[in-house]
Amino acid sequence: MPRDLLLLWTDVPLHADALEVLTPHVRLAGPNIPAAFTVPGEPAAADAAIVGVQRSWDAAAFAAAPRLRVIARTGIGYDNVDVPAASAAGVCALNTPDAPTESTAEFAIALMFAVARRVATADHNSKAGAWKVDATVLGFDLAGKTLGLVGFGRIARRVTEIARAIRMDVRVFDPLVSSEAIAAAGATRCADLSELLRQARVLSLHAPLTPATRGLIGAAQLALLPAGAILINTARGPLINEAAVLAALDAGRLAGAGLDVWEREPVAADHPLFRHPRVIATPHMAAYTDEGRRRSHVAAAEGVLAVLRGDRTPLLIDPAMWERRRR
Repeated sequence: MPRDLLLLWTDVPLHADALEVLTPHVRLAGPNIPAAFTVPGEPAAADAAIVGVQRSWDAAAFAAAPRLRVIARTGIGYDNVDVPAASAAGVCALNTPDAPTESTAEFAIALMFAVARRVATADHNSKAGAWKVDATVLGFDLAGKTLGLVGFGRIARRVTEIARAIRMDVRVFDPLVSSEAIAAAGATRCADLSELLRQARVLSLHAPLTPATRGLIGAAQLALLPAGAILINTARGPLINEAAVLAALDAGRLAGAGLDVWEREPVAADHPLFRHPRVIATPHMAAYTDEGRRRSHVAAAEGVLAVLRGDRTPLLIDPAMWERRRR
């Protein structure tokens, strides 16, 4: 590998296909790069970075990496990358919003089935030697039920397609999406969140985390759901108030929940919601399939290389900063 190649630092265990895209063009450094590909190097010396959720990238981090031209956050979310700070420093911030759509949508549907049919409880009972079919495993069919979606981006639209195939009635609250666009996808728009909640036997969250959406689902909102509803969250943990969800489960207001994202990650082993018998708890893995990883990592690799070549990429989160980028 030529010694004059630019340095890309990553804390992501990159898919083999992404490594194949990158290795002819950059030197790779980072804790998760196979020994055959890696060279010594730290973020401060990097010309480019592909990052996950492990560390925060703020103004101080960009100032400490004066050579950095581009940072790509794998996946759709970029909570740990301060995009305004990146733009102010001239660093192009990218994400890969299309990559996790299929994997996350399928996982949200899988959680709906697992919670509605009490799959985890049945599995636990059976493996403990209690072969029984009783009230602890009595679930409900998803067919014919109302699915309420909060947010209607790429993932929620794919969830809608799958849910309609199993004959769910899909209702949507997203003030940024028109009634016409929602109707074209086969769903019905609700005027406000309260209207949606009153109808949703299954509530699935697909909104971004912003100051306006933090704590969006708390005790008052959960009280509006029909008794016996279930909650699914594959979006961002802080969209919900975890204490309120726990109280609703213990009171019997919620029949169950499927939670892949949490207020603080990793979740403490003794977290009462994480250990609750009517919660399917997973470790932020909705997008974690081989296909999803490949799509995300290859897209990030291609986007980074485009910026290093001087080519504008549609993955740029803040397009207005392009002319002010570091070169």
